Amino acid sequence: MRFMADENLPALVVSLLHDAGHDVAWAAEDMASAPHSDVLARAMREDRVVITCDKSDYGRLIYQDGHPGQCGIVLLRFRDAQMSDQPQFIANVVGNEAVDWRGSFTSIRTGPVPGTGIPSQAV
Repeated sequence: MRFMADENLPALVVSLLHDAGHDVAWAAEDMASAPHSDVLARAMREDRVVITCDKSDYGRLIYQDGHPGQCGIVLLRFRDAQMSDQPQFIANVVGNEAVDWRGSFTSIRTGPVPGTGIPSQAV
């Protein structure tokens, strides 16, 4: 799978995905501080799935501003998860080759679903 890792993803996640055989471009390396619209445009050009922890910008770009998001966006939201466990969790879930993330806006969260008290499950 080809991924565009937003600059807010830890370097360890990028490394784990790369080590698992995925083609990963990381915005922190060559697009630091670039607007998310530019990151999304590059992902579209290069057929990469965006991986991000930034809900507001990508959601707004796709759903309010009408930017194309056919490349796919995976939004990661962590609640009650150990910081040390997050990189491996992200690499395992996002790098799952049985899932095709392209063409959808997917939210993966840990911890309870806000306002419900119901525990969530990773997709």
